[in-house]
Amino acid sequence: MKHITVLLVEDDTNLRHEVKDHLVTEGYKVLEASTLKETLEVLQTQQVQALVLDVGLPDGNGLDALPELRRHTACPIVMMTAWGQLPMRLQGLNGGANYYLVKPVPLEELSSILAIQLRNTPIVFSWRTDAASRMLMNAAGHSVHLTSSEWLFVTALRRYPGQIFSREVLTLVLGKNVNDYDTRRMDMLVMRLRQKVEDAGLGDLPLRTRHGQGYVWEER
Repeated sequence: MKHITVLLVEDDTNLRHEVKDHLVTEGYKVLEASTLKETLEVLQTQQVQALVLDVGLPDGNGLDALPELRRHTACPIVMMTAWGQLPMRLQGLNGGANYYLVKPVPLEELSSILAIQLRNTPIVFSWRTDAASRMLMNAAGHSVHLTSSEWLFVTALRRYPGQIFSREVLTLVLGKNVNDYDTRRMDMLVMRLRQKVEDAGLGDLPLRTRHGQGYVWEER
């Protein structure tokens, strides 16, 4: 489950922390929200691969919000709520949820359901690039302009997602001489690029450092 991000939407702080701790031990990265407003803000700025959604939230009903949430994400949505009446379960499943769990839910069951849903969900590459303008865009359509060096770096990695590129190979990608190029300049390029993407509101750039090996583009 490495690098799979789950958005956990639950207004009960104690329960949210309990569920988060369990999912983290299962290897997930967990983002938190306690309202529908916070949920939409996360979906517009971050990449998530699964959503665990409560129904009774301070600013609205999770069931009624499903169509709006579906406009922002195609990821699996698992409802986890105390509202277990049949009409509500049907509303959730017909409204776009992939699974409906009624509290109290054994945490092992939740993580098992998440694993099954993710296994049945195809990988979707949601970051896009535009060569004419050298723009990098996230799933929500937010974009940032890349310098020529940033563009060469990003497009090389995106061409082979999941493959680690050594600093030597990336030095050649940048058009530099391996023998006299200071790879600390590459580290600075990556640091500035991540900061630029974050400042532009695109969320977490799926560019990862593999210490002693190089860099990899990890996007799901």
